[in-house]
Amino acid sequence: MNRLLGEIADAPAGPATGVYIDFDGTLLRGHSALAFCLNRIRHGEWPAEAWQAVTSASPARITADLLHARTGKENHAAARLGAAAAAHWHGRRTGELLALADRVFAEDIAPRIRREMWRLIRAHQERGHTVVIATAAATPQVEPAARALGVSDLLCTQVRSCEGRIDVREPSPLCAGPAKLEAVLAHAAEHGVRLADSFAYCDGYEDLPLLRNVGRPRVVDPRSALARVAHAEGLPVVRLAPSRPGPVGSLLATGAAAGAAAAALAASALVGTVTGDRRRAAAIALGRGSDLVLRSAGVQVTVTGASHVWERRPAVFVSNHSSPVDSLLLAHVLRGDWCALAKRELADVPGMGQFLRFVDCLFVDRDDQDQAAAVLSSALDRLRRGVSVVVQPEGTRARTPDLGPFRTGAFRLAARAAVPVVPVVIRNATDVMDRDGRLVRPGRVDVAVLPPLDTTGWQEEHIRRHTDRVREMFTQTLRCWPTG
Repeated sequence: MNRLLGEIADAPAGPATGVYIDFDGTLLRGHSALAFCLNRIRHGEWPAEAWQAVTSASPARITADLLHARTGKENHAAARLGAAAAAHWHGRRTGELLALADRVFAEDIAPRIRREMWRLIRAHQERGHTVVIATAAATPQVEPAARALGVSDLLCTQVRSCEGRIDVREPSPLCAGPAKLEAVLAHAAEHGVRLADSFAYCDGYEDLPLLRNVGRPRVVDPRSALARVAHAEGLPVVRLAPSRPGPVGSLLATGAAAGAAAAALAASALVGTVTGDRRRAAAIALGRGSDLVLRSAGVQVTVTGASHVWERRPAVFVSNHSSPVDSLLLAHVLRGDWCALAKRELADVPGMGQFLRFVDCLFVDRDDQDQAAAVLSSALDRLRRGVSVVVQPEGTRARTPDLGPFRTGAFRLAARAAVPVVPVVIRNATDVMDRDGRLVRPGRVDVAVLPPLDTTGWQEEHIRRHTDRVREMFTQTLRCWPTG
């Protein structure tokens, strides 16, 4: 990754340097069409067009398509699916399709966007490069992701409409292979992009025409067909996909973690019963328990700046939030006497709700201002009694690799209690557990604890400014990860 970022830094700055990025398999882990089908099945909507695409081909044709798909060579399955989808949606309101696209992005596509590609795009944007998503996928599959990335230029298979309804009487050509190259050449000519200085990131065999016509081609995690050609022609190959265990490995890791969690909770409950000291029991459950669970699941945690955890306590610890495993990571790093603020919905989750109550978690109902004010008053009381408070100011797990907006409550709380704010930055958590995942995977997670921030003199009218400053510290830390 550092080499790729260096190559971007060395490329000419400005919009004349183009960046043409494939979507399915390159920017995205997997394929957006499959994400649409599975999402609709999960919501009880039978995707008739997928069934039509499958049943319209002979068993021999389907077998050939599957064999070609394994090598990464272009086949006719995507074209059949596109044609079937077009026929199914013809005449329906465009708003209906756009609403579906936004839902699928939020639930299924956003978690599949590769964090490494997201970082590369941000690096290109900082250099002022012209970033373009060039893909055979249809506009609704791509547009929500492009908006999230701040990419305004799309070269994709268009979905035509007339008077607010989808119109496929003249089907749009598939933006793939030579047609994609033609679209790129036209875009470059129109926008003054120098292809000799430009980048292309692709994973598909059908993208060879594009890769051969830019000065800086990058073949991303290719399958066998493209890998052979890339090796023969000397095209640079980039390996971004981290090795992940299969379903069996994830199930074993999750089972081990669940067993360790049960053992830790039982041990802490025994301590609480024997000693009558609930806070000591909670500390055992949070500290030793998190160590045991992470170790059992094969999760390695590398901590930078661990001394800042103890520099000034009590404190308000603030952390970014992208995965269910974040809470375990915080418990592993922070130790000592602390409590967390969590959304009210977690209190009703079987098992988790009881555990969070046991460790003295404070539940906030964000829709009830009076209740939220009462919880903040309880948190203030704990800080004054020497108990630190942990808050995730994004409020919910981020759907993309970018940080969500920070709420001001944690920073207002720290200022009122006259205690420091300590940023805790977590990286790679989704490598071991997806945003909405149920299974944990062995892997490595990095945590950076930044120096405490003195809140003395923070005025109420400036809390938003301080909040935004801390968020920028998170952004910079994630962008330039510390070592040591």
